[in-house]
This record gives sequence, C-alpha cells and structure tokens, in this order.
Amino acid sequence: MRTAWVLPGGSTFGAIQAGLVSALFEAGVEPDLLVGTSAGSLNAAWLAGDPTARGAAKLRELWKSMRRTDVFPIQPSLILAGKLGLSNHVMSNRGLARWLHNNLPFRRLEDGKIPLTVTATDIDTGEAVYFESGPALPPLVASCSIPGMFPPIKVGDRWLVDGGPAAFMPISRAVEKGAERVFVLPCGGTEPFEFTPRRRGIGSIATWPPPKTPPRSVGGVNGAALGAAMVSAARLDMQLNATRCELYVLPAPTVAGLSPYSFSHAEALINASWEIAKRWYPTAKPVPAGPVDICGRPITEGEFGVSETAPNMR
Repeated sequence: MRTAWVLPGGSTFGAIQAGLVSALFEAGVEPDLLVGTSAGSLNAAWLAGDPTARGAAKLRELWKSMRRTDVFPIQPSLILAGKLGLSNHVMSNRGLARWLHNNLPFRRLEDGKIPLTVTATDIDTGEAVYFESGPALPPLVASCSIPGMFPPIKVGDRWLVDGGPAAFMPISRAVEKGAERVFVLPCGGTEPFEFTPRRRGIGSIATWPPPKTPPRSVGGVNGAALGAAMVSAARLDMQLNATRCELYVLPAPTVAGLSPYSFSHAEALINASWEIAKRWYPTAKPVPAGPVDICGRPITEGEFGVSETAPNMR
C-alpha cells in the first residue's frame, strides 16, 4: 500500500514527531510520501532527505540540540512595535531561516528521496497552498510563520503564513497524492506525561484534560480560538478520509501546561512519544467511519448534544 505520513504543526512540540517516526521505523513502517504543516513540515523535509531509521536518529539529535534563541529571538523593539500596532509581527524569522539553511538536507523540494509536500496558508484568501517543487527555504519559512508572531512571507504573488489555519492536518492532500494508508503523527495527545527539567530541578506535570479556564490575555484567547478552529477542521478531515484510506492517528503525550516556545522538554517528549507509539503499534486500529475526536476515536452525542469520546475508547 502507498503509505503517507502526515505531520501537523505544533511549534516546539514538533519534537514529539521525532519520537513517533522512530517507533514507526522500528515497526517496519516506511513512508512513500510526506505531507507537513508548520513544525511538521520541517520534520517532513528532514525525513525526505533521509527516510530511514538513520534519518530519524539524526532528527532526534537535531531537536535535542535546538535552543529558543535559534528560532524565537527576543527583540524588545519588535515586541513593542507589535504591541503598539506598528508592526504585524513581534519576532524576526531570520533565525529560523538561518537554522533551516544550515540544516536542510537539500535546497529544492523535489530533491528529496521521496515526495514531499509543504503546506502554507494564503493570508488573503485563506486557501491552503501546497509546495512540492522549487526552492525549499521560502515555503518552509512560510509554513512556520505563526500569525502575529512572525511576518508573512511573500512567495510568488502570494502572502503566506503558517499552514495550520488552512490545513492543520492535511490528510486530504495525502489521499489526493495517491496515499492508500495514512499515518498522522500529532504534536500532542492525551497520554500522561511528566517532565522535570535537568538544570532547574522544577517538576512540570502536563495534565489531560487541561483545566477549563479561559486564557488570561487577548492574544491567548485569539490563539485558543484559532486552535479550536483548526482542531474542528482536522476532525472533519479525518471523518472525510476514514472511508477513503486506511487511516491511523498515533497516540502522543499531552502537552497541556507546557510552553510551546521552550525546547527544554524536547528530549523528554521524544522519549515519551517513542515509548507510547511502540506500545500502540501492535494493536493499532484504523480510524473508524463517523464522528471522531482529534485523536481519531469515535464520539457519541452526550447530554445537550455535546460530543463526547465513547466510554469504551477512553
């Protein structure tokens, strides 16, 4: 079966995917094509250059070596300009572009060893824009340009931002490219996870479900609303494609309560997701037809019409 790996976004939680791909390679599951969004596009690009267990091992080391200053440089003047409405971003994307230039295994998307799709969002139309050939750096930077944080990127005649708003989990694109079996590798899930930083010695427990309290800032509320919209669209994409391909969503550790802008938890998330996926694979079942939650589990209509995960699938 023609197998696709779909790698959604998740900022620094993209480290989880490095653990998930390691488990899949160990299980003998190899991709014939890769479709990525945001942080997932970076992982997909790296793996397209070396789609083997060796490439997965190098990807794990890359995530362990990353630091916040590599991607999220703090520049007070930009932050102030953004807060005052004098700029459409609060961080430069030069650090990200430099990191990509230094670490990408190829310069053009078509030079990967297997087909690669990078997803971005047209900020004017809201359409998903898919890149499969041409220079690799511009679409990858665009795919990771979190709206409001990084500036939009002009590629051709389009202004592009992070691929998440248009195609957070681009399963349909993988099916359109001929995938008969699709594995979705999320950047967060519902599996228990506890993290203790080495240097600070302060424990941090990510809990699921997260506390039902609204974010405290305007930006936090906007971000949460955008996240909810992306999750809703992803669930519909899973429901649509569950009958068009053999679809799997890998389990992953919860990241609720962790910072998406810190790399301090990268190694712990890699190890946790690796173990979780290894336990899951021997009894893995495809996503069923019908309404599902973001983890691909069936849901039922609860009281007042609120959808809930079926009890036997918790």
